[in-house]
Amino acid sequence: MKLFKALAVIAIVAFSMNAYAQAPQAAKKGIKITKITGTVNIMKDGEVLMTLKPGDAIPEITDNKVTFAIVDGTVEVEAGGKTISAATGSNFTVSSSNGQTNVALGAGTPVAIRTESGNNIIMTANSEVKMVTANDKVQISMEKGNAVMTNASGGETQTVTAGQAVFVAATPAVPATPAQPGVAPAVPAEPAVPAEPVATVDEPVFIPVIVAPVEPTVIPTEVVIDVIELSPSNP
Repeated sequence: MKLFKALAVIAIVAFSMNAYAQAPQAAKKGIKITKITGTVNIMKDGEVLMTLKPGDAIPEITDNKVTFAIVDGTVEVEAGGKTISAATGSNFTVSSSNGQTNVALGAGTPVAIRTESGNNIIMTANSEVKMVTANDKVQISMEKGNAVMTNASGGETQTVTAGQAVFVAATPAVPATPAQPGVAPAVPAEPAVPAEPVATVDEPVFIPVIVAPVEPTVIPTEVVIDVIELSPSNP
């Protein structure tokens, strides 16, 4: 009986490992291991499918629901555009399908989730979060337990408990263009203010009147001087 069980487990592991290596197009459904720095068990339905260590080839995951148990070190997983990070002692399950990603954490070390827009979700033990992306928004709903959320810079801390939901952007914010060193930021020019018209006073212009000389209408009288000849005999 024990031999039969052992053979059954070996068959399950062999089948699962073969399934992970096949159909790379299926891997696009969502779950992908992007970083590993220790020993991680990949599990399905309570059975260990494989154990990964640094340097091992990372398999393509074709299943849409997988459990990761971190024996030591850290692991980073991408699913549905979200990045899930966990460390030694974490035991969490990731499922991703049709724009919805769920992360369920059992007892153990907290798990961090980073959304597409950079928001951070820190899950505590025995909690589950559901994230649905639609219409450029991500709805983050706590299905069980609670989590602490921050924005991309680690501020605006808030606690989300079971039954609550928040919305965040599905795309990262566009960062402002930093000013180049040694160059003062451009100051927008203020619109020119039109100069007020200066009041002008019309001063009278003196135009000299030129009067033409009047021609005399009187004809001057000619003076006739009679020359009287004197005879030599008359003194």
